[in-house]
Amino acid sequence: MVSEFPSLSIRKAASAVGVSPTLVYQIFTYDLHLSAYKFHQWHKLEDLDYPKRENFALWFLNLPAATLYNMIFSDEAYFYLTLPVNKQNNRQWSESQPYVGVEQPLYDKKILAWCAISVDRVFGPYFFETSVNQENYLDMLKKFFWPMILRTPNYKKYYFQQDGATPHTAIAVQTWLSGKFGKQFINKDSWPPRSPDLNPCDFYLWGYLKARVYNPLPKTLEDLKANITREIENISKKTLESTFLNFFERCLSVIEKNGGHFENK
Repeated sequence: MVSEFPSLSIRKAASAVGVSPTLVYQIFTYDLHLSAYKFHQWHKLEDLDYPKRENFALWFLNLPAATLYNMIFSDEAYFYLTLPVNKQNNRQWSESQPYVGVEQPLYDKKILAWCAISVDRVFGPYFFETSVNQENYLDMLKKFFWPMILRTPNYKKYYFQQDGATPHTAIAVQTWLSGKFGKQFINKDSWPPRSPDLNPCDFYLWGYLKARVYNPLPKTLEDLKANITREIENISKKTLESTFLNFFERCLSVIEKNGGHFENK
C-alpha cells in the first residue's frame, strides 16, 4: 500500500487493514524503517527556465573560484507585525481540548525590507514606506546602496544580482546598474526567473530573520524594524561563508538536474 500510495496517512492505512493506527505507526517506523517527510514546495518552472537556470549555474562555476567572495545578491521581503502561527506545527498541551485561540488582525500591519547579501556582510536593511516601484527602488539604489558599495574595499570586483520583479527590470534601473557594475551586473537576461533557490536572501536570510525577529515580540512597526536590524547585525561572517558555499553547491545541483529543481538536504 505504501509503495503504491506514498502519501497514505497512518489513519487511512489502519482503516484499510483493520488494525489500530498505533500498530500501523510501529510497522511504518520499526519494521519498514520509514519516516514522514513534508512535501517540498517550488516555483513552477516554465520550459525556458530550465536552460536559463543551467546556463547561469555553468556561467558562475566557470568564473574564477574567488568570484564567490565578490557576489552580491539582493531581494525584498514583507515582515508582518503579528507573530505568524503555524497551524501544522504549533500545539498546546492540555488534559482536555482548550478553547483558546490566537487573535489575528484581518489586515495586519507590515513592512517591506530590502537587503543585499555578500560573503562578508549584509547591506541593509532598507525599509520601503510604500510599495516598491521603479522610482523609489532606483532612489534606494542611488542614495542607500551605492554609497555603501563605494565604502567597500575593492568594490569594483563585485557582481550584483537582483531578480525579475517589475521595478527591477525597468529600463531606468537596468541602465543605471549596468553603468555602475558593467558586465558584472547580472541583468534580467542573465538571472533565471523563478529561482529563489539560487538566491541566498531567499534560501537563507528571510527564513532566518522571520524565525528570530519576534523575540521579543514587537508592539509597533518601529519595534519590528529594530528587531530586524539587530538580527542582521548578529549574523556572523562564518554563517555568511557557509551560506555562499551552499550557493556553490546549489549551482552544482542545478547542473546535475539539467536546470530542474533539486532536493536540498
